[in-house]
Amino acid sequence: MNTIAAPARFLQVPASLLASVRTAVVGDREPMEAVTVLRQLGYELGEEVYGALQERVQRDFAGVSWAHLDPAEFWRAAASFFSDRGWGTLEFRDLHPAVGALELAGWVEAEAGGGPRGSHLSTGLFTALLERLAGGGMAVMEVPSGTADRTRLLFGRGDVLGQVYEGIRTGQPVEAALAAL
Repeated sequence: MNTIAAPARFLQVPASLLASVRTAVVGDREPMEAVTVLRQLGYELGEEVYGALQERVQRDFAGVSWAHLDPAEFWRAAASFFSDRGWGTLEFRDLHPAVGALELAGWVEAEAGGGPRGSHLSTGLFTALLERLAGGGMAVMEVPSGTADRTRLLFGRGDVLGQVYEGIRTGQPVEAALAAL
């Protein structure tokens, strides 16, 4: 029997819930285990966000599938989607033919505290979302943004981000690691 999934339901909760979730996830876990759990929670959330964002794009663009939007239109719709839900400001940057960036300002998770630093839930969320958009094979990695009030997520194929990670791990700035691709 083929069933149609019900549309994702969203509710408003205080932003402080993220800090509580992060604190609860950390519990007595090792830091890397906590990061893994937070990313998995984000990934599962991203599956739900995918459907809601798809509905939003179809509504905003009179039934046009996002596959037919140019990237600038899609990222404007995505930015509006997240902003309207209180996440913060999202801006897409095309850094390299194989790597894009999401610049997150006033991002609620980054401000949440509780648990390991970083936007691990958002990293998982955008991994799921971008994998669905691209049909698989996408990875997302948080990198230094250069300012305390911004979060920067790079995305691309896993092997490409692995090369960027290696450059950063050996002391290269993000821009130099990207230029070495």
